[in-house]
Amino acid sequence: MSHESVVALHKICGQNFDADVLIWRDLLVEDMLQKQQQSSCQSHNTCTYSNESDTESNESSDSDEDSDENGTDTECDIEDDCRSEECESTSSCSEEDIMEKLKDNHSKSIDIEYEDDDEITGSQNDVSCNERTCMHDKDSSDSLTESCSGSSEATIDITHEQQDQLLDDSEVTTEDSDGAKRSHNLGYRICGDNIDKTVCSRYMRLDRKNNSLHYFHLFAVQSRVCIPRDEMHFTSMPDKTEIAATLLPSLNDDQILKENVAILVSRILTNNLKFFRLTFQELIQWHIKHPYYKEMSSKSLVVPLGILLKNENKASDMIGIVNHIHHYVPAVPDIQEQVLSTGETVDVDQTSLHTILFGGDQLTCARARSAIDNKLNSQTPHKRFMGIEPVIEDWHTKVNFLRVIWKYYYNPKSSAEHGTLFQLRNVIHRTNVVKDPMKNYNACDDFFVLVIESHIVALAMNILGMTNADQAPDSSILPDAHLLWMQPDDFRTNVLKMLTLRIVDELSLNFNNFVYKDTDDKVRQYSIQLSSLGCLYLEYSDAIREGDGNRVLRCWRYMLPIFASSGCKNYAIEAFNLLLQHDYILPPQEAGQLIWGRFINVKGQPGHNIPNDLHMEHLNRILKQSISGLGANKSASAMQRVAQALGAISPFLRNFDEECKISQLKGVHNRQKAEQDMKIFLTELAPIVSLGHSRRHKTFTNPRDPLHMLSYSELNAWIEKHIT
Repeated sequence: MSHESVVALHKICGQNFDADVLIWRDLLVEDMLQKQQQSSCQSHNTCTYSNESDTESNESSDSDEDSDENGTDTECDIEDDCRSEECESTSSCSEEDIMEKLKDNHSKSIDIEYEDDDEITGSQNDVSCNERTCMHDKDSSDSLTESCSGSSEATIDITHEQQDQLLDDSEVTTEDSDGAKRSHNLGYRICGDNIDKTVCSRYMRLDRKNNSLHYFHLFAVQSRVCIPRDEMHFTSMPDKTEIAATLLPSLNDDQILKENVAILVSRILTNNLKFFRLTFQELIQWHIKHPYYKEMSSKSLVVPLGILLKNENKASDMIGIVNHIHHYVPAVPDIQEQVLSTGETVDVDQTSLHTILFGGDQLTCARARSAIDNKLNSQTPHKRFMGIEPVIEDWHTKVNFLRVIWKYYYNPKSSAEHGTLFQLRNVIHRTNVVKDPMKNYNACDDFFVLVIESHIVALAMNILGMTNADQAPDSSILPDAHLLWMQPDDFRTNVLKMLTLRIVDELSLNFNNFVYKDTDDKVRQYSIQLSSLGCLYLEYSDAIREGDGNRVLRCWRYMLPIFASSGCKNYAIEAFNLLLQHDYILPPQEAGQLIWGRFINVKGQPGHNIPNDLHMEHLNRILKQSISGLGANKSASAMQRVAQALGAISPFLRNFDEECKISQLKGVHNRQKAEQDMKIFLTELAPIVSLGHSRRHKTFTNPRDPLHMLSYSELNAWIEKHIT
């Protein structure tokens, strides 16, 4: 294909790239209008009913005086009939009236004053949303027209079947307690991150040097979970001294964490010990179910929103980014006249806005929050960026959690100290494991998971008296272990639970009622602390894979004291903000979307969820590959065309492969077995997990556990300091 053909194809694929998001927005606007109509109808009915009661009381009091008049009763009946007809006509809010009001409100939205700045819109005249309107014609709802300033090509026609499909995808039907089926809009979330690209000049001159580009990439994802408002209860903000009790882990959290870790331990033992594999394999729980397990096992609907020629490191550009995102916030304009004390009449903007979550890493959230704070004194809700709530995502948090573990338990000076991370790294020659996990996270993650699994297997072998992985247990804990496979399922399930909980009890996972065991065996103390944080890391990872928002939120409660005590001030504040948003700040529906909309499932299978910001990294990689294919034509407009066409390129290429009968790759990264590596680790860790006397690492003379480094009173004081 020629260059002109590629450019034309990019334009076609990128046309109306955000149409789905605009439809989602309009559906939420319709929901808001319907609720306003229902509330106004209820208030009118209440007022009418009170008037009727007053009239009836007056009539009953005057009945003796009017009994001689023959036409009085007839007149009263006529008035009651007319009043009831008026009430019925008022309470019946027809869909045509709602659509007509939606049309009027959208026509009014053109006059809303956004940030009128050419620098904010940049060179995106063809995708500018400053004057975009989505009109639903009451006579013909089969087409949706998007009118953009300066562009006559921004018109899309949606057939009746396509519109019905979009409506079906955006709404779900749930059954209330009374058996009635009602429709709820699922909502959506917008995520973003910076994308950096260096364009190297082949012949460098004073006026032609390497160009470092810093732009901002966005996508929207539709929520898969419907949370009706009557399923959640919003509580008021308690006193400062009571907040710590709600944000920090509770006794119930400790118990649930131990039970979940016990399930993870059973999987590890079954995969690595022959006795467990032959005795308990069919009883293992490979997926921890949750209330929305079915929804989180479905495929996510993701809409790439292109790139903005903005650098989030600049305050002015970040304001422009937030202003661009605000065009996707559902709004119902409401301009009311207010009379001042001087007699002057002014227009007051009381626009209703639906809160949209804006996800990103810690830096993106902090900068978005600063941009919103800079507009707090603006006059209108749109200029104040109301309706946007920055929230932190999980992948960058997981990387930072691993960095905290590396900070306390990884030291290149401990190469001769058996059982330490760096010594185990050298034993199996993992040279790709570096000091900073951010530089090679996948290698560090794979190595750390193997170390934790080896610690758990070595600890189980020590408790059961096993010398190798193929041996049967020889311990009083399991008498007649070779006959256990013949027992009923319930009996074996109880035995498995007893064994795994026994192993978990050896770890210091409990946050409450924790008693520090001051022992002279600092080598085993290092192993127990490392294994405890590793089990929390495994719980966090498994909760993300299953898309379990409650488990992820519970892990955040444990990571709050870890980040606060390890010097990670920014992530500690973000953990505090996340917990406060869910428990107290956000409305019930948005609070539910906060924890259940954190994942993306690109496969549509159980256990295949990934964090939103990790999917953002995947889109950045695909976009960079597409930009590299531009060759020397890496202009700003060309990059925008490629980014806007990103959502249509993948199905376009997939259809091409199907026509050409090209087999598709599975897209699954099978984790290579590390049996030989684990055997070496088990040999190294066998004397470590057993209790000794006066053992001490030279580098880690007194291991410190970041989970229990700060006392409860110190954490409470830290929370009170940041609540103001």
